[in-house]
Amino acid sequence: MLLLEFKWCEFLKHPFIFSILLFLICFQTLTFQDVFSTYYKPFASTAGNSLTTNNVKKNFVNINDDNNDTFVNQNQTINEQKIKIVAVGDFGCRPVAQNNIKQIELQKPDLFLALGDLTYEPTADCWYDITKELDSKTKIAIGNHEDEEEKLKGGSKELKDSLLKHYDLQNSYYSFDYGNVHFLVLDTQLEFSLNIFKPEEEEENDKNKDEESNKLDEKHYATTLKAIFDKHHIKGEINPSYLLNDEMIVEDIPLHTEQYQFVVNDLKKTNNNSSIDWIIVMFHKPFYSSLSSHIQEYIMREKYQPVFDKYGVDMVLQGHNHIYDRTLPLQFNPDNISKPIVDESINTTKNKFFNPEGSIFSVIGLGGRSSHIFLNQPDYIVKQHNGFGFLSIEINGKELDAKYYDIGYNCKEQQLKEKDLKEGDFIIYEMSSCKNNKKDPLKIIDHYSISKVS
Repeated sequence: MLLLEFKWCEFLKHPFIFSILLFLICFQTLTFQDVFSTYYKPFASTAGNSLTTNNVKKNFVNINDDNNDTFVNQNQTINEQKIKIVAVGDFGCRPVAQNNIKQIELQKPDLFLALGDLTYEPTADCWYDITKELDSKTKIAIGNHEDEEEKLKGGSKELKDSLLKHYDLQNSYYSFDYGNVHFLVLDTQLEFSLNIFKPEEEEENDKNKDEESNKLDEKHYATTLKAIFDKHHIKGEINPSYLLNDEMIVEDIPLHTEQYQFVVNDLKKTNNNSSIDWIIVMFHKPFYSSLSSHIQEYIMREKYQPVFDKYGVDMVLQGHNHIYDRTLPLQFNPDNISKPIVDESINTTKNKFFNPEGSIFSVIGLGGRSSHIFLNQPDYIVKQHNGFGFLSIEINGKELDAKYYDIGYNCKEQQLKEKDLKEGDFIIYEMSSCKNNKKDPLKIIDHYSISKVS
């Protein structure tokens, strides 16, 4: 005991050694506390996050020209993982259209895609009124009834300009991103359409009156409808009632228009964007459609579908025909533009697709104006329906789920005769007779999914 006291006293005589020992003891204590704190805080934070909804930031980006990307201040934080999209066209402002809009509102979509022919009136006032609750979510495509093509029925440059101004669009063709989805909108009014013919005499008179203007602006050149049918081998695909005069002179628009260059540049840029998993294209006049009031736009198909194939477009949403139909995944066939290449690897259900080759094309033209009959069903079209409704698309990461909802209208069928079809009357329901089934308004008519598995 005396020996220990002596050694301890001897140790205290060396303050330098004592100071070092004290410092080491304090340092170890602090280090242990810091380590404990570092592990403890994230654990508490993670536990807290597990009780809250994950926030997913969604950025809208409008791209209105080839050189500059215009970033619009529409950043939204959405408290859900899924992106919900509703798409349909050809509305008008009648009661059926108004009810369809109400049903779309109840879906609470993140985006509402209006596929053209919105009002069928000289102004868009009634459209703005019935869609005011969806206004900030709405993206539009221009239809023929918004353009001078339907001048006698209210279409005009002023109407088109009004819509572009209301939805803050610099051009009638544009694109934007929403989450992991890229949307591309085309204006089919800027393209050559097989639905527009000009009598030879009228065209000749136009040439004589404005010869100098044609020399200055040679974007268009005249050709006959027969020459186009012969060139593309498509005459046999068209119902004879459409061939009023295949010697008619029409305007043929060349390939390299500003819209075409925009599409190529936009999809090329998107193809290099690793944050984009899906590409959806929308426009009015259909590249693929069951034969109905309007024929398929073969020339536009030949022009744009190879670009869609090259850059991996997943879905193409169209209007114009007042029907609903859906194709299998299709690729362009350069040997015969009337016979697309169907993905043969799909399963037998025809509604579940895993990494499909090609795009699924849908006509969704039952917004409420009227409903048309089907005159055929090509083998690549797997679903047809002519009841009013909308297409709902939900995207969750690399999974896409789509449903067409019929909104439950019972209408009196009209007995159409052959002469009605020749005169262009394809309407199968008396619109004034249509009554809504309020007890069970929604019915799923078509349901399909796409998975992008790695």
